Amino acid sequence: MPNPRFISRVQTKNLRAEIWINRVPAVMLLPGEADGPVGVPLNEFIVSGENRIGVVLHAGPLASRSAEPWPESDQAAAYSGPASLTLRLAQYADDQPVHRDGPPAILTIEWEGTAEPVPLRIERDFAAASDFGRWAWQDAEPFPSLDDAVRGPALEYLGRMHALLAAGQFGRFVEESALKVEEYARAYGIAAAPVRGSMLRALNSQTPQLRLRPLDPQAIDLRLVAGGRMIECLRTDRHHALEFAGEGDGPTFFLPTMIGVTAAGWAMLR
Repeated sequence: MPNPRFISRVQTKNLRAEIWINRVPAVMLLPGEADGPVGVPLNEFIVSGENRIGVVLHAGPLASRSAEPWPESDQAAAYSGPASLTLRLAQYADDQPVHRDGPPAILTIEWEGTAEPVPLRIERDFAAASDFGRWAWQDAEPFPSLDDAVRGPALEYLGRMHALLAAGQFGRFVEESALKVEEYARAYGIAAAPVRGSMLRALNSQTPQLRLRPLDPQAIDLRLVAGGRMIECLRTDRHHALEFAGEGDGPTFFLPTMIGVTAAGWAMLR
């Protein structure tokens, strides 16, 4: 039976807002992307006991420096004017629509101010009694920093996953993502096999008319998340490292990628 869903219902105006849960980024919302309420599911990041949700207002263009001021960025000049955010966290039934009035809020965050290239973090703590069990990322090896000894092996593993996609070995790629798929299925109370099937079908159907973006290390932006236990793999343009793209501003198909080191070695964790 599907699990109830922890969902952050977010609405913004003229705001760059990055939503975090337990020190893991869940979504980046640019101005215009959340003028109407956006539901962000969080089950796969919820732990039993104390949890922390937060938002980085005015998050910077480069993810690995998202909390640092960015007045020198080319994007800073156009980022101005009144801005606002409303975030409402609640636990919804599986079939309960998010765009309507939902269950009682666990917590809310509201902010009004001015858009400026100086990030501001707002956080709230809440307790959750979940039956999800312990996630692999909670026990992954913690890295104090992204020095060359960490960045090198991380890029090597990311390159191996990229090579599978480049070679059209989508079945192998899904197999390598087994831990990520199993934990996603467990988070939402569904069977893992259909999730694997959906992932494989999406790869086969969405990518034929697209091109896998090359994996240039200089264009890859890695950042430590989850207290250093996962590495999020993005690009310097804030797109995902594993992304298929069309011509110009055409369609894209991406695979969010957070990796880490478990007892069995490097793995896709989220």
